Amino acid sequence: MNFISSLFKSSPGASFSYYPHLLTLAALLIIGSIVFHFIYKKKKKTDVAFKKTFHDVSKRSSIMGILFLALVAVRYQNIPYFSMRLWLYVAVAMVIFYAYKYVKIYTKDYKETKARMHEKQAHTTKQEKQYLPHKKRR
Repeated sequence: MNFISSLFKSSPGASFSYYPHLLTLAALLIIGSIVFHFIYKKKKKTDVAFKKTFHDVSKRSSIMGILFLALVAVRYQNIPYFSMRLWLYVAVAMVIFYAYKYVKIYTKDYKETKARMHEKQAHTTKQEKQYLPHKKRR
């Protein structure tokens, strides 16, 4: 009962010992999104399956990093209802969910999609390509 009442307390107080941990997590998410953006831009030109399955990872991780920065700022200012512990637990649960989701996609769906795309490209022969429209010459 005490945990639930502390979870929904409207202003839990400014004393909070996890500021460095949350700021580090936010920085890792934002820096990771920037690094993944460059990896994505480089890899999307050659790997169609990667482009199709991981197009929103960078955007989601940067949004989560900004969310953690906002939650830390709100907690530091001790703004009622926005600094509730509930929002931190929800944000951490979202990060864990998206990490699980993308690991699962990478281990299972990405490999299947890559194999399917490779099979589709292998069936396209030179004779089939000659009937496709070409770029107009000027």
